[in-house]
Amino acid sequence: MKIAVATESDEPSSHVSTQGARALYFLLFIEDGNLTEILENPFVNNEKHVGPDVANMLSKMGINKVIAGRFGPKFKEALVANQITCIENTGVAVNVVKDLIH
Repeated sequence: MKIAVATESDEPSSHVSTQGARALYFLLFIEDGNLTEILENPFVNNEKHVGPDVANMLSKMGINKVIAGRFGPKFKEALVANQITCIENTGVAVNVVKDLIH
């Protein structure tokens, strides 16, 4: 299982972003809660199709779950179409992941 957490900074101690697809970063964790990658969002400044573009990128990376404070309708629809679970949550990214896997 691979989990992507939308955040506004590249630190594991950063808070989950309320921006969803427009988060500045996605922290990628594996099923044991270890951070494996920090991904700067390449679509954050695009005017259109941000949600679907981010969802497709995460799908190609093998992400199974995405955690964000909020999901816009297009982002959520694209994630669900890619069989990725959407989890709305807030708090410190690393703690939210640990709570999810335990």
